[in-house]
Amino acid sequence: MASGLAKKMVCRVILAVLVSASFVFNSETLHAQFMRGNVNGLERDLKRHVEFMAADSLQGRAAGSKGELSVARYIYDELEKAGLILLSPRDGEDFYMAGNPAGTSADTLHSRNVLALVQGYDPELKNEFVVIGAHIDHLGVNKVTVDGKEVVQIYSGADDNASGVAALIEIAKQVQQNSFMFRRSIIFAFFGAEEVGMAGSWYFLNRSFSDVDKIVMMINLDMIGRSSGGNGFKVFTGVYNLELNTIVAQLSQRPLSLQPELVTTDYFPSDHRLFHEKGIPIALFTTGVHRDYHTPRDIPAALDYNQMEKISEFAYALAQHVANMDDRVSKGLKSEQASTATGDSGYYTQHDVDKRATFLHGDERQFLEKWVYPYIKYPDSAIKAGESGRVFVEFIIEKNGRVTDVVVTRGVNDELDAEVVKVVSASPKWKPAVLNGKNVRVKTSVAVDFKLSKNAEFKLKK
Repeated sequence: MASGLAKKMVCRVILAVLVSASFVFNSETLHAQFMRGNVNGLERDLKRHVEFMAADSLQGRAAGSKGELSVARYIYDELEKAGLILLSPRDGEDFYMAGNPAGTSADTLHSRNVLALVQGYDPELKNEFVVIGAHIDHLGVNKVTVDGKEVVQIYSGADDNASGVAALIEIAKQVQQNSFMFRRSIIFAFFGAEEVGMAGSWYFLNRSFSDVDKIVMMINLDMIGRSSGGNGFKVFTGVYNLELNTIVAQLSQRPLSLQPELVTTDYFPSDHRLFHEKGIPIALFTTGVHRDYHTPRDIPAALDYNQMEKISEFAYALAQHVANMDDRVSKGLKSEQASTATGDSGYYTQHDVDKRATFLHGDERQFLEKWVYPYIKYPDSAIKAGESGRVFVEFIIEKNGRVTDVVVTRGVNDELDAEVVKVVSASPKWKPAVLNGKNVRVKTSVAVDFKLSKNAEFKLKK
């Protein structure tokens, strides 16, 4: 009896292992790849970029200003020297906006985006894109009267967002040096006029770039330079995205890696939001708002360049992982409102309700531990063939707690996928979710792991 229990426990541990050996091997080499040719680190280069962009001579690089144009040319020159494919001229791909937010005498704002590309090596996947973005503009200057004298305040914007731009320049250089490691193509987008309604990213998505449907993910770097107090490294995904959350969690387990706080909501309006609205998976990298935000005190000396280097490496690693996946990363879960036209009853996500649906007083992890793993069976044919992997499923928890509509969103093979669907579909009732005092339908997701030992000799449940 004890022997059988021990074997069962071993099997459950094997099934529940989250990180495959191949991922661990690859992750250990990522930092070395990122630092290729930079044995002394990137801190000095990051600081050099920030100090140029935050210099008083650029007058806060307001959208449409000469300072913004100088930054565009600086970025172009840096990327051209590194050998990237430039998709815009040296002055940037320009666009116009009615109005005068830059504070000049003109009645039309003239801003610009700088775009560059590293082409993937895969003959088919190179036609899909991971976009990594950062906005180049800030607030410009403000004139105030002090003791009867006019004083010009310069909003240097070292953290917002010279920090993100500096990181993106260095990430672009490292991707170019390691282009043979990326199956999909990477677009580096330096957006203008973010501070005036995200005009640069809107122009890119709606006027400039014709293959928006080929964008598999957008990573946005906005304010990544602070590290004291509550300004830890955070990754915002906008929606609950189990697959993307799993990838970020895996990357954070690498030796010497930062461990970001992963948040499934949005944080502040920035260029990623327009990608999100088009159904493109997003990740906002930031260290967050601080007391110097949008003030003249946002200066280069206040930034943590060592942490900026580590955040840059994390963004590089995420971009590489997503670029090399066989299939696109999941879009994540969003509430679907009821439709009277089709008769659909709609559903919410676990993050949109007052009380989440629960399984035996626990969450989805409890569901895996108490129901899925104890009852899952590893098919004999899959054991013999040495097949393993992770199956992602989404399902609805009805108002009465029943589990319905189980769908595999990313699978391994027909047998393993079918086994997961069978076990999840047979779930006992959950305690339903509650919104405004009423039971509601929610959609959620879990990832079920199949992993064999080296000799595959464990007596798995049949």
